[in-house]
Amino acid sequence: MGAPTLETTQPAQTAGAAAPPGPVGTGGGGPGVGTGSVMGAPSAAAPRSSLLAIAALVLGGVSLVAAVALWQRAESIGQEAARRLQASDGRVAQLEGVLKQAQEQSRDLQSRSSLLENKLTEALGQQAQLERMYRAIAQDTLDAVLADVENAVGIASQQLVISGNVQGALAALNDADGRLARIRQPQAIGLRRLLQRDIDRLKALPAVDIVSLALRLDTVTAAIDQLPLVSAAAVPTDPSVAPKAGGQKPGAFSLEGLATTGRRGLDALLQELSQLFRVNRVDAPDALLLAPEQQYFVRENLRLLLLSARISLLSRLEPVYRNDLDRAMALLTTHYDRQSRQVANAVATLRQLQGAKVSVELPSLGDTLAAVRAARTPLEGSP
Repeated sequence: MGAPTLETTQPAQTAGAAAPPGPVGTGGGGPGVGTGSVMGAPSAAAPRSSLLAIAALVLGGVSLVAAVALWQRAESIGQEAARRLQASDGRVAQLEGVLKQAQEQSRDLQSRSSLLENKLTEALGQQAQLERMYRAIAQDTLDAVLADVENAVGIASQQLVISGNVQGALAALNDADGRLARIRQPQAIGLRRLLQRDIDRLKALPAVDIVSLALRLDTVTAAIDQLPLVSAAAVPTDPSVAPKAGGQKPGAFSLEGLATTGRRGLDALLQELSQLFRVNRVDAPDALLLAPEQQYFVRENLRLLLLSARISLLSRLEPVYRNDLDRAMALLTTHYDRQSRQVANAVATLRQLQGAKVSVELPSLGDTLAAVRAARTPLEGSP
């Protein structure tokens, strides 16, 4: 709308500018013509100039308002840009702080990662070392257990062979089986099977009460000093001829009391005479010729024979045990008074002990001992 107005006003200004050369026209033409043209120009240019002034004012006002608006908008845009720039600077600073913190955390994580890698490498090395140590310890433990089992089986075999002690052998085999059960190794399965077989065989043997036999033998041994010898036997006193106490008072005198006193004196004289002479049947006459000091050696010989029989009994040596009892009974029947009840009881007891079975056929533990030694051979050869 303003552009056409400017185009209209420019010819008016040109016409007005061309008007001053009017006096030239006055000099060259008639006066009427010059006056009429000068008077007609202001009347036509007045509305145009007012319109131009108004348009200029409007245009200036619009321009001013537009400039003010543009200035305000530019100022608000600048403020917004400054605010945004400041906010961006704050965010950039915050981001820089976060980035710095992230970098520090990254460096920390890298250091921790390297430390963890070092610890992991060290842990793997320690694990490998522990595995080697465990295998070495397990191998050493198995070798040690097998050595103990071999010793236990050897002791059980010695108990059976030397003394026939079944209970001692069972205790040794049970101990060996318990040691193998604790290690839980495949090599122990076959050995435990062999040990269990030997344990079952020993438990199936008939029981021999060695303790009771030894106690009865000790009873006979303890009574040796009370057994009467043939050379020292005394005549038993007849209680029927023992003097009886009189019913009369000491001061009383009668014929009946005198007869009783004479009868007592005769009985005492006959008893003394009977002790001077004794008739016995003796199969070994030299048993009567023992001196008092020789009787001690007879008793000690019998004691030694019974002690030897006791040792043979505990050792399960049945032939030696029976031989010692035979010699002890021969000594009793030869040098001791067989009419004595104590001697008869001792001989009867020795005969019963001689008839008792003190030994049984014992199994051999050679297979088990050989299997244990065979299991130890590879372990002893390994580094």
